[in-house]
Amino acid sequence: MFMTCNAVGGFLQRSEAMRKYAFGVMDVCGAEGSEIIITGCWLFRGDSEKHMIEANPDAEYYTWTKAELNDETKARIAAYWCNEDDLEGRPIADSKVFK
Repeated sequence: MFMTCNAVGGFLQRSEAMRKYAFGVMDVCGAEGSEIIITGCWLFRGDSEKHMIEANPDAEYYTWTKAELNDETKARIAAYWCNEDDLEGRPIADSKVFK
């Protein structure tokens, strides 16, 4: 768990060039001894994650999906940005905000 949380922190530090162009929340979900996943929700200026991948080569190791604009997606984004205890049924072990 500790190494996973450090990996997320390092990813955010290496994304410094995107500071004026992006906002994101990355969560480490799961519990010690069970499956641990890294998930997040980002808002970029523009309509592509291309600039993030150029600024931080580690970004290509994540799966980036453009969200459709509808009520279900808005609720999911609010959950990513506001939840503190669990996310989609998984406990949040650590949460980091990039702003």
